[in-house]
Amino acid sequence: MRQLLAKPLFFNRRIIFYLVILLSLQCIIAYGALLVFDSLPSSLTDIPDDHIVFRESQRGTVNLIRMQINENKDRPLQEVVDELQPYFGYPIEVLPSHTSLPHSINKELAELGFAYDGDKEVVYIDLKEGHLLQLGPIMMRDILESNTMSLSVFLVIWALFSAIVFFILIYFAFSAVWKDLVSIRQTAEQLGQGNLKARTENVKGWLFKPLANVLNNMGTHIEHLVSTNQTISHAMAHELRTPLARMRFELSMLEECDDEQEKLLLQKGMSDDINELETLINASLSYFKMQQSNIELNLTSVSLKQWAEKVCQSLELFKPKGFELVCHSQDVKALIDTNLVETIVKNLLLNAFKYATHKAVLNLTKQDNRVIIEIDDDGPGIPFDAREKIFMPFARLDTSRTRSTGGYGLGLAYVKLMAEFHNGKAFVVTSPLGGARFVVSIKSGEE
Repeated sequence: MRQLLAKPLFFNRRIIFYLVILLSLQCIIAYGALLVFDSLPSSLTDIPDDHIVFRESQRGTVNLIRMQINENKDRPLQEVVDELQPYFGYPIEVLPSHTSLPHSINKELAELGFAYDGDKEVVYIDLKEGHLLQLGPIMMRDILESNTMSLSVFLVIWALFSAIVFFILIYFAFSAVWKDLVSIRQTAEQLGQGNLKARTENVKGWLFKPLANVLNNMGTHIEHLVSTNQTISHAMAHELRTPLARMRFELSMLEECDDEQEKLLLQKGMSDDINELETLINASLSYFKMQQSNIELNLTSVSLKQWAEKVCQSLELFKPKGFELVCHSQDVKALIDTNLVETIVKNLLLNAFKYATHKAVLNLTKQDNRVIIEIDDDGPGIPFDAREKIFMPFARLDTSRTRSTGGYGLGLAYVKLMAEFHNGKAFVVTSPLGGARFVVSIKSGEE
């Protein structure tokens, strides 16, 4: 419960942290934008130069001072200036006519009769007759320098509103993506913790939906592999237990037996059981090795009819006495791995020889780019609920096995595996003969 409460708290703190960072960045961006905008020429911004604005703002003051001085020409200049001083918030000073001024100031004085020095923030008035009047320093500053507190408040307010609006837009734009990512992460964590039934159900965004599908497919595949491996492990343990139990029984009988002939029979039985264990282990290793390998198909163009007749003839010696084997094949060409497909057909036919009553029928056809193998028999058939199980390694409907029945339940597992190597599938249905119909569909290469 604490973890569930801690996650929202952590999430809220992270949101606040991101909001503060965004606010600071917005202030910096806004101030930088003002600096850049202020440095642009007036031809681009359509805003007069600060120097001109400040100079022209003093034109009225300059004219009024001149008028006042002209009206009092008969009085000393300094006396008139002293009378005017109380009306101004900055000093007014009479300068000698030979005062050294920058070239740009002298140029403005010559053209306009007054000039503004932005560095010293003073206004110079040319009174003619060799007199020069200085007004200032005047407390007029650039907008980026004057009233820093007001500028800072403006920047903070602007950045705050901008950050909030931007954050809200980002939240609504990416909240669904965030939820998808959280859902995918939770599923991955559950899979990592061993919950193989965990799936990502509520991912709707187009960006991460393919990733969720891949994760779900991976979970399904892992769950199937683990379940299959558990089933195989249990089945293999059962297969190993049977000959071991016989060997233990034979060993105990051997210890109590006094008859030499009977001892030889028991020893032979133990030797047969050892051979059976060795054969089982080798067959199991071969199957697992094939399961883990990526076999490269050796495709050959063959006539299905001729090839099927040859396979059926090679099995004549294995048919039970009085058993009827019928082979039907379409007379067409197909690209197949003859070795793998021959193993598929032989395994299915040998299986039919074992369980069918009197008859088995092989049908081999080509449909579009696939070769269809169908084998019907008149045996007891396969119950519906066991039709997937029989293709698993070591699986048999008859759980008991003696030396007479033989086999390890790997034949049909090999059939399914080799069909999958051919990008195909294997399944079983009910046969028109009353027994089972095994169907294998494999992909035929392009000729």
